[in-house]
Amino acid sequence: MIIRKLPLDMWEKASEISVFREQKPFVDSVADSLMRIAGEPEDSKLVYNPYGIYSEKELVGFILYTYEDESKDNHWISGFAIDKDYQHQGLGRRALEQLVDFVFVKNPESIEVKVAVSPENTIAKDLFVSIGFKDAGWKKENREVLCFKNKNPLRSPIFIYKPK
Repeated sequence: MIIRKLPLDMWEKASEISVFREQKPFVDSVADSLMRIAGEPEDSKLVYNPYGIYSEKELVGFILYTYEDESKDNHWISGFAIDKDYQHQGLGRRALEQLVDFVFVKNPESIEVKVAVSPENTIAKDLFVSIGFKDAGWKKENREVLCFKNKNPLRSPIFIYKPK
């Protein structure tokens, strides 16, 4: 399983990713997530990064990672879906773990990664909690916000001790 940036020519293919009927009320379609990127004003400080989740060479899922430029607090998983034919194989868990690691490696000063989950979407909430997300104590658009804290954020320059 590998995550890689979703090129523009794969957006249509990614839009075919679908979840089980009972999951649809809780999950934005990939097409809706991609349209959100296209509809963002040019002066926005938000940066949208769509990623494809691949098993072998097959596109099996999607993650939309969003962050605010120059912010340590505003890193979000704004979209996430594993195609129904590939669920229950551990791909979603591994993809989320890789994305969180990627965020903190690329942005070591980042404090946390957040995701908003519908309270009724217990399967997704349990998945996020099982990999280390915790309740942030607030809501966004009637969804519970969960956050994964960076265990070692760089908040100041690293000083190297040089003995005399």
